[in-house]
Amino acid sequence: MKRIAFLFAFTIFTIVSIAFAGKGSLYSRYGVGEVNTFLSGKNVGMGSTGLAMFGDTHVNLLNPASSANITNTIISASYQYRTLNSADASGSSMISTGNINSLAIAFPVFAPKKMVLTLGILPYSSVAYDQQVTQTIAGNRVVQSFEGRGGITSSQLGISYGINPDLIVGMTTHYLFGSIYRDQVISFSTSEYFGGSYHQTFSVSGFGLTIGGIYSGIDKALGLSETKNLNLGVTFFTGSSLSYDEQTLRNFSASQDTIAPGSKTLSLPAGFSVGLAYLNNKTIYAADVHFQNWSGFSVPGAPTKFQNSLRLGAGVEFLPSSDFVSDEFLKRVSYRFGGLYRMSNLTVNGQSIDEIFGTAGVSFPMSVETRIHLGLEYGIRGTTSSSLIKDTVIRFTVAVSATELMFIQPPIE
Repeated sequence: MKRIAFLFAFTIFTIVSIAFAGKGSLYSRYGVGEVNTFLSGKNVGMGSTGLAMFGDTHVNLLNPASSANITNTIISASYQYRTLNSADASGSSMISTGNINSLAIAFPVFAPKKMVLTLGILPYSSVAYDQQVTQTIAGNRVVQSFEGRGGITSSQLGISYGINPDLIVGMTTHYLFGSIYRDQVISFSTSEYFGGSYHQTFSVSGFGLTIGGIYSGIDKALGLSETKNLNLGVTFFTGSSLSYDEQTLRNFSASQDTIAPGSKTLSLPAGFSVGLAYLNNKTIYAADVHFQNWSGFSVPGAPTKFQNSLRLGAGVEFLPSSDFVSDEFLKRVSYRFGGLYRMSNLTVNGQSIDEIFGTAGVSFPMSVETRIHLGLEYGIRGTTSSSLIKDTVIRFTVAVSATELMFIQPPIE
């Protein structure tokens, strides 16, 4: 009972942390904000790859089929600390923030068919920006402030199923919900003019579905090898039709009014992903491709143009030894390196907002089935040309995966 109460409290705290994350990139002011990738602490260090990798000591949320090899209940949680340096032609500024990033639980329900149930809550998108623009008009100083916060959270339920020893399929249902708050305030340095404010609230909710699969040993199946070394992973996200409510509060010197246009529909686009994982003794090589059809996406009242997003990632993991009992500690530490390129769904001033990252990570075994995963990402987003902003991003992720045996009946003597 205490464990259930702890998990419930931790889940509520995670929802609050995700929904009200700290300040971030100014590019998050567009659309539904900065779209995140469903990652575990282990995937981060490998260039955000892992579609074709099975998780046995962690919960891999990239592919619903990847949980099939989990034999005991696993609880995973991650915390992310971010440093962002934004620069344009006139100067730069730096901010740092951190919050709990995800919570996931996986437990086997029917071992012969590799049926493993997963529960998770994590951010789908995040909005976090704060901008101030100062101008001089007719000798008067005018200050405009823009602030945004909130985002969309994904609460998800998934299950894996083994069709045969080589082919695993899975499905994840996402309940997407959240609110995005955008505020605009204008003030003047003289009493001859009156300032005002403009506050918008967008609330969304709806369901989406991800279908995935992993084929183990595709190299042997194609006659390219006598052993099973190469895994193929695929996923398809169906998109989501979100119920969309908007409310606008306008404050002026002499009046205040509220506009509530009523419910609308906001359609998140479909997408698919393909990944490979090659297992060579103690080394795993992985590469993923993610595509999402954002070109037809639009937000009511926003003229921003969107484009299809594409993310390419590659990484490697090396584990000197998996013998927890006899080998020394450092030989049981796994090391990861990788990189990724992402063409985002956003174009500003006719310029595609792209990013490139280098990644690294390690995992420390604290017991046979407990791990601490550390991941570091360093990258650049955008450019200072075309009156745009260049973000230099550092993200540090700490994740813990621990086994919980509460669903396993102890032996009767």
